[in-house]
Amino acid sequence: MKTLINKSIHRKLVTRLAITGLVISVVLGLVAIIVERGKVGEVVLDRALQGAVRFNIQAGYLLDKPGLPDRKEIQRELNAFASHSLKQRIGHFVFIRIFDPDSIIVAKNVNVNYTDIKVVEKHMDVSDMRFPGEGENWHEVIRIHGAPYIKVGVPLTNSGGDVVAYAEGVFAVSSEAVADARSRALRTVFIVIAIVLVTTGLIYPVIIKLMSRLTKLSVRLLDSHMEMLKVLGSAIATRDSDTDAHNYRVTIISVRLAEAVSIDPNTIRNIIKGAFLHDVGKIGISDNILHKPSSLTGEEFNVMKTHVTQGLDIIERSEWLNDATDVVGYHHEKIDGSGYPKGFSGEKVPITARIFAIADVFDALTSQRPYKKPLSFNETMKIMEEGRGSHFDPRLFDAFTNIANSLYNEFAGRNDDKLKKEVEVITQQYFSGNIDTLFTD
Repeated sequence: MKTLINKSIHRKLVTRLAITGLVISVVLGLVAIIVERGKVGEVVLDRALQGAVRFNIQAGYLLDKPGLPDRKEIQRELNAFASHSLKQRIGHFVFIRIFDPDSIIVAKNVNVNYTDIKVVEKHMDVSDMRFPGEGENWHEVIRIHGAPYIKVGVPLTNSGGDVVAYAEGVFAVSSEAVADARSRALRTVFIVIAIVLVTTGLIYPVIIKLMSRLTKLSVRLLDSHMEMLKVLGSAIATRDSDTDAHNYRVTIISVRLAEAVSIDPNTIRNIIKGAFLHDVGKIGISDNILHKPSSLTGEEFNVMKTHVTQGLDIIERSEWLNDATDVVGYHHEKIDGSGYPKGFSGEKVPITARIFAIADVFDALTSQRPYKKPLSFNETMKIMEEGRGSHFDPRLFDAFTNIANSLYNEFAGRNDDKLKKEVEVITQQYFSGNIDTLFTD
């Protein structure tokens, strides 16, 4: 069991770490791209604003004249500034205009050779100009055909620091700057992914070591639980003058029937526990009743029936054994309501108990007992057929008839290592999954 569990856990751990590493890499990669894009945006914005400040200095002597009378000179300085802007590697102004205090355009420069200039001009049709006097720079990032542009506005001041005009423009980020940004972002993403992968590789052995220890402890705990089931079952069988082979056989038969009707694995685990412990309450029945060679009186039979409630009292003291409650408490109920201790009928009888009732009677009829010889398969099925619809759930019994002959040939009356090996296979199949969920839930 241990080897299978470890392989399963390793597979799940590798998958989980790979997925986690991928998600972290993607998230950090996106963050890196955003950060790099932000850095480029800050640089471009800084260059654009610096350019506006340079123009303010360049044309300062014209701004000192009240009313800005030398508009041709301002236009000339603006054209010179725009021409110089074209030489910047990071980008250049493709549209600039200057307003006087009355919001009248004093000068304007448009790069008519720029590919998307018409679209740029449409963006500027409705000016975002803030009137001189507000004294604040502003900017806005816009995209045209997927390419980034920065729209900026700055107040222009004279030598005395008074706002006398206002400039706004559109700065086109160069393709080289965009390519550089993408290149830096990709490098950062690759570095992030490498760091995540290396970190994952470093912590994997640590996690494996810790999980291996936990797995060993969990397997030991499960083994001790299963050993407890077998010991209790053996003690019950000895107390009832029987062998523990009966517990092995009814466990196998119950599981085979449960599988035949597609019962879920969790319920099958409950059936396994219940099959081993179904008669645990007989420990509390006195020898003169439990071992009486003749028929029990009515009063003695009533005492015998208390083994059900005594069994429930025993298993309710253990949380792990509590799953066996339905089988221990209701395996003597009958589908027509004539059973005990509750007299439940139909669907009120838990399906685990209905399945076990069929397995228990089948094994009792086909096994050697001190007071009886084993019956043949045909004799057994004839007797059980009479209980269809009264003792047994018809649907479950019909499913059982399809597998009964193979069960009889394989396990009827057996008391050897094959039973134990088969039960080991069953417990490994249905309980090893519980170990795996320690690392998946």
